[in-house]
Parts: sequence; structure tokens; C-alpha cells
Amino acid sequence: MTSLPHRTPPCYAPDMLVVDPWHWLNEDGSLPYDNPRLFRKALRVAQVIEYGGTLEPGEARETLLQCARRPAGKQCLSLLWVSKTSDDAIVAFCALCKHDEMIVHNWQQTEWADGMMEAVQTKPEVDPRLH
Repeated sequence: MTSLPHRTPPCYAPDMLVVDPWHWLNEDGSLPYDNPRLFRKALRVAQVIEYGGTLEPGEARETLLQCARRPAGKQCLSLLWVSKTSDDAIVAFCALCKHDEMIVHNWQQTEWADGMMEAVQTKPEVDPRLH
């Protein structure tokens, strides 16, 4: 089991993103596929919601999202962690470079709030050599 390194609560740094995902999503809650730049930003927020939505306040987990910080011009090679605050916000941060990347509010009704989607049955592949 991986343990979260000790850290202080997030502070609102000038480069931290404080976001309400509904400001970037389409009216129906879908990602904005027609705007590539906004799509990339909204997708990152959706991924943070997917990892953090099912956490209880005070819980955290490591994600497979790479830290976006570039300390001293070099890419941080750590993965982000997400945690849930007492006011139900999701915080994404890097435990290595100590960068708080974003705080997400008003995420509860997004399609990613319940975590990863359930598995669906796929059509079995048919080997063409059998026909």
C-alpha cells in the first residue's frame, strides 16, 4: 500500500487552476470536441474527477496522470495525487514537486463523478479462418 507523503492543505497559488467543470463542458455535460484547446483542458479536469469523485473527504489516491509542472525547465516525472476536501472539492497535486495543480468544485453531477465507467460486453471476435 502506498502512503501519501505529509503535505499541508492546498493554498491558492497564482498558477493553480480553480475550476467549475460546467464552465468548460457543453450544455449536455459532454466534452467540447469542437475546440481542441478547451477539450484538452476539460479532459484533464474530467480525469481528475474520475479519479477523485468516489473518494471520501480526507481520502487520497495516486493517479496515472503525469504532473504538468516544469521546475527549472525540466518535466516533473511524478504522477498526480487526488484528494477530497471537507467541502467536497477535489484537489489534484504532485507529491514530488509539491505543486497543487487544480481544485475542482461543482463536479458532482458530471458523468465522471462515479468513477470509471462499468465494463460493457463486447461482441466476441470471430476468427475468419473458421468460416
